[in-house]
Amino acid sequence: MPRTLEAALRDMRHGKNETRISALRDLVRLAETDARPQALAALCEVMDSEADLHVRGAAALALGDAGAKESREALLRAARGAPLPVRELALAALGEVAEAEDETVLRLLEEARQDDAPELRFQALLAQNRLCRESLLERLIDATRDLDAEVRQIAYRLAEEHVIEGGATLPEPLRQRARAALRDEVPSVRLAAAILLARVGDASGSEVICAVVKREDRVASLEDEQAALELAGELQLSDARAALTRRAFGFFGLFRDPLAWHARVALARLGDEQAKNAILRGLSAFTRDARTIAVAAAGRARLREARPILRRMTPAQADPDTVKEALAELEAAP
Repeated sequence: MPRTLEAALRDMRHGKNETRISALRDLVRLAETDARPQALAALCEVMDSEADLHVRGAAALALGDAGAKESREALLRAARGAPLPVRELALAALGEVAEAEDETVLRLLEEARQDDAPELRFQALLAQNRLCRESLLERLIDATRDLDAEVRQIAYRLAEEHVIEGGATLPEPLRQRARAALRDEVPSVRLAAAILLARVGDASGSEVICAVVKREDRVASLEDEQAALELAGELQLSDARAALTRRAFGFFGLFRDPLAWHARVALARLGDEQAKNAILRGLSAFTRDARTIAVAAAGRARLREARPILRRMTPAQADPDTVKEALAELEAAP
């Protein structure tokens, strides 16, 4: 049962950190009710307390989740003077609650972006991604030179978001930085740069993408690895075909790759008949969920053979929005 305000305030002082963090999540929910002032005050109290740093950091994040603009001053204090793990998450929360014209917060983020602690530089860049959209690309170019690999990686990921979703043009200096990063010592940075380049039609990172598909290079982010598989199909990287086949269908049916679905889509885009047939068979699967997954795969794989089947599908057979998106992808395919 969801906690009442009284129960959440009581459990906020519980001896176990897990219980306290659970109570903080209930305070976020209660901040959407008439109890908002008490809930936000309690979250600020925990963030400023002598509690475990993990709990204090969770309270800072909870203020961000609650959109607690009223708690701006408390978050500023924490971002300036709390222990590092709390400062880091207070910066993240400020990125959620501050306004783009808040000069005090903007100065604080710029200072944090130059801090010795890579955690603060990382969170400051994420917050600036929300608050400084107009001047973000210049900051991202600077961040690609950071000594910390995670900061370099997030710089390329944010650049991808800014260019692809925001419709911005990739500046030539950032393109050159991304090409140079294809030789970075850290695989995750190399891949992030290769993905950015591929998204803007630059295939110079194809070897990096192939290395991740073949698992010659290991990256921690499953999302980035998924993007590599998808791009192997989009870029028609024939060198990745053997690795995609292993990942799509396993070894004698005994091995199941967590990204097998994406590998099949990539193979189908490479013209592999086994992958195409597997996706087409999925359109008549036993369950609606399985059919819906196959519909999405058919659209991503640009399987024109699936078009008449998709057009006949009813809402009872597959999710209609997924069917609509898949048909749109097929119509847009060259």
